[in-house]
Amino acid sequence: MAKKPKPVPPPEVSPPPEIHEATLGDDGAVVRGGLITQVEAVARRQAGLDVVVCGANLTANRRLARDIEQAAGGSYVLHPPHPTAGTYSLPHYQPDPRPPNGHTFYETPNRKAF
Repeated sequence: MAKKPKPVPPPEVSPPPEIHEATLGDDGAVVRGGLITQVEAVARRQAGLDVVVCGANLTANRRLARDIEQAAGGSYVLHPPHPTAGTYSLPHYQPDPRPPNGHTFYETPNRKAF
């Protein structure tokens, strides 16, 4: 008699990323502020302010951060965490060329906003 196949559990689905206002803290830390919409994030970026994309899915975080930066100004560049910025720095997108100032940071599995 053949054994019944074990049911395959559904893949884990992580919640979608959240976008927050951001400021820079000590030792390169990105300090998470209030929850905002993508439209608000684009407006903040156009004004030269920082935002951070937070969530458990690295690919989704990176993609949303890129979309925000692109919508804010078109041309952008991706930077890894800057060791010279501090221990807690996050990867980010920023306009290329500058201005405006500011960054669209995103969390990774090992680097989080505070």
